[in-house]
Amino acid sequence: MNNEYDPFAAIYNRHWGADYRREALPILERLLLSRLKPGKAVLDVCCGTGHFAARVRDLGFAVTGFDASGEMLRFAAENAPGCEFIRCDVRDFELGRKFDAAYSVFESLNHVPDLEGLASAFRQVRKHLKPRAPFLFDLNREEAFDLYWNTTDAVVADDRVCVLRMEYDPETRAALCNATSFEGGPPEWTRTDFTLRQTCHETGDVDDALRDAGFRDVSLFDARDAGMKGDAGYARTFFLAIA
Repeated sequence: MNNEYDPFAAIYNRHWGADYRREALPILERLLLSRLKPGKAVLDVCCGTGHFAARVRDLGFAVTGFDASGEMLRFAAENAPGCEFIRCDVRDFELGRKFDAAYSVFESLNHVPDLEGLASAFRQVRKHLKPRAPFLFDLNREEAFDLYWNTTDAVVADDRVCVLRMEYDPETRAALCNATSFEGGPPEWTRTDFTLRQTCHETGDVDDALRDAGFRDVSLFDARDAGMKGDAGYARTFFLAIA
């Protein structure tokens, strides 16, 4: 199973998400984990490199995470020992058991390219939850794509340089990040080119897809109102849906 996020895994693991995790964890605790007793089984949907899974594990929960990227999961196993990690696609996964709660953070579901795929993901998550189990996830809104996905950025370290050229098309609601990574160091560098994609999903369509999948009591929280004060909180919505 090839995955376009494999080349990004090492960069993501080392350089991405610290500010987000610091600000988002209290929201996850308040909106989701406060509903559970320690020891309950929690599903980390699109878990990436496992940093969030490690924090939820440390709070006393049994965490199972899955992701489509094998390289992301390789780092996850290192970052969150004691958690279970499985390689599968969010749109079509079967774990054979049900969980007491699920979450998907850092706009992971913006990476699902279309509404049909997002609806499939919601159906699969719903199928893996016990009755009345909560599901919390966040998505970027269009203002965030307008601001953050029409620019160029770079990561520079002694042994790695990664240049990111991003663009957002409001007509198609598709965001592309064309990345060029150089790894190694002088005098020899190894170059890798890859593309990351996100889609801006309409809030109303997301709400409809959740309800069509069997979720109820869907609540929306603006990230800034929920306590994320940094850049990561700009134009981000948390959805809390009850199975």
